[in-house]
Amino acid sequence: MLRDSPGFYSYAVLERLKGWPAFDIQEGRIVFKLQENKFHYMAMSDERQRIMPMPEDRTNGKVLDYPEAVLLTRPTNVQLKGEVDDKYLYSCDNKDNKVYGWVSKDPPLGFWMITPSNEFRTGGPFKQDLTSHVGPTVLSMFISTHYAGKDIALKFQTEDYWKKVFGPIYVFLNSNVSAKTNPTILWNDAKQRMQKEEVSWPYNFPLSGDFFKSNQRGANSHSD
Repeated sequence: MLRDSPGFYSYAVLERLKGWPAFDIQEGRIVFKLQENKFHYMAMSDERQRIMPMPEDRTNGKVLDYPEAVLLTRPTNVQLKGEVDDKYLYSCDNKDNKVYGWVSKDPPLGFWMITPSNEFRTGGPFKQDLTSHVGPTVLSMFISTHYAGKDIALKFQTEDYWKKVFGPIYVFLNSNVSAKTNPTILWNDAKQRMQKEEVSWPYNFPLSGDFFKSNQRGANSHSD
C-alpha cells in the first residue's frame, strides 16, 4: 500500500530451485471473492457491463453442455430468466484486459482490477483469458492454459532453475453517491485510474530486488 493511494498493489515472486521434482504449472492467479449481497453490477468494457446473476441462480438453473454454462430458470432477478450464464462469456484478449470489476449500490463502491502491463502474463497480447464472473469473483490471471491448451503451461525438469515476478497489479477502490443510480460513473473513474497506472509502469516502489525498475531497464527507439 502507498500513502494516499485509493487501493493496494499486489505481486508474487515465484521461484523453483534446481533439484526439485519435475512438475508443470498450468494456472497461476490472484482471486478476490466479494460480498454477494453487495456487488451485483459488473463492468469490463464500455460495451460489456451489466447486472449479474446471483450464485444461487446458477445452482437453481439448468446445466447445459458443460458445467460453466447454466440456463437461468429461476433467477432472483426475474429479468434474467432465460439467459445463459457462463464465465467464458467475459473473457478478453490480454492486450485489452486492463481494467474490470464490480460496483455495489449500497454503499456506492467500486472494486477494480487494474493490470498496467502484459509483460508478466503468459501467451502474449492476443491470448484470451478470464476476468470476472458470478461470485462475485475478480481474477488476475498470470499463468493460464485457457483457450490455448497445455502447450503453453510452464514445464520444469529436475535440473531447471526458474524465478519470475508476476505483477504488480493494482486493486482500485472508488466511491460516488451518484453511482447508486449510475454505476458507469465509477467505471469511467476506474478507466482514468488505469491510464495513470499504465503511464507509471514500470513502478519504482516494489521492494523486491527481483522486480526491475525503470532505471534498470533498457529502451528501444527508432528514427525514420
